[in-house]
Parts: sequence; C-alpha cells; structure tokens
Amino acid sequence: MATTTLTNAFISLNDIINNFIISYTGPGKIIPDAKRTEVVFHARRCLQEFAYETLKSQFTATSVIAGSGEYTQPEDNVAIISVAISSAPGGTTYTVPMTEITYDVAVTPGVTEYMVNYAAKKLIFDPALATYGLSYTYLSNALTTDETAAIPKLAEEALYACMIYAIVSNRENPDPNTLQRLLISKIDKLERSRSRLVFTNFS
Repeated sequence: MATTTLTNAFISLNDIINNFIISYTGPGKIIPDAKRTEVVFHARRCLQEFAYETLKSQFTATSVIAGSGEYTQPEDNVAIISVAISSAPGGTTYTVPMTEITYDVAVTPGVTEYMVNYAAKKLIFDPALATYGLSYTYLSNALTTDETAAIPKLAEEALYACMIYAIVSNRENPDPNTLQRLLISKIDKLERSRSRLVFTNFS
C-alpha cells in the first residue's frame, strides 16, 4: 500500500472526514446527527464523482528497483510528480532526486536518470541500481479506497459542499429550498475548484 506525502497544498481524506464531523455535524449544525460511517461513505462517493476531472490524490510508493532495472507504475497512476533513490543496498537511507530522459535514449551508467515506457507503464533505470530503494510520488485517481489519500486543498471546500448535499438529500423529507441552496453551493464550489486546479502545478 502506498503512503501519503502531505504538503501544505494537500490534506488527507481522513482529515477531511474528521474536519467535516467537527464542523458540520452535531446539535445546532446543518447535520444534527451523523455517524462516522455515513460521513465516510458520502466522502468516498463525492470523490468518485470528482475523481477524473477535478480532484487528484497524491501517493508516495516505496519499492526496490528490480534486477532488470525496471519499476512497474501503480495502476492508479495518472502523472509522475517525482522519482528518487531512497536507499542503497545494505540499508543506508538518503534521497537522491532522479531526472527523466527521453525514452529509447540509453540511460547513462551511474547517473541518476530514468526513462518512462508509457505503453508498458514502466520506469527504466540503470541496471546497476538494482536493489536500490525507490521513492515514487504520483498523482492518482484511486481516491475512494484509502483514507490516507492526499487531496488538494483547493478542492477541500467543494468536497465539503458535496458531502453536505449528499447527506442532507438522503435524509427523510428534506426541505426542498434547503436542498436547492445546497446544490447551488456544491456546483459553484466545484466549478471554482476545477478552474483553480487546472492552473496548478503539483510538482
């Protein structure tokens, strides 16, 4: 399982769920009563709705470069953020950033370069780096299965608005005027998040 690299630009899904429970549920709030399981369900449903066009999650996978000098990218990968050697054989830990070069150009032996075979979804390294530790950070569309997923903070408010609308609309006899207001808020915040994320460089 990949772990999450959180920066000032990202927040974990788990934190979003906790923040939502604190801010929007309870006596005197818009959702007077809600179990955590209900909030988690709707958080994941909203992420499914946003996943391919608005929200992206960030993961860091740690692995070991194979003897062939190859690393197979995760199935949920949509874009590479960074690649680094994280350790040497024997357990010494450090971080050496890697640089991508054009595919089918020979990797210079001993140099921290890699190339990407996009058709096979593989990273190609100098075979001399076999058994070295690898740190691979990428944007993912697998937002619904892991609460450690990192969500861009630019989309945080849109996610809250979607969750509020989803929970309230699933209650018995919701007020139509309230639902209309929440739907408009959801759409507005989603559009603003989408337009801001289009111009965001996560690298």
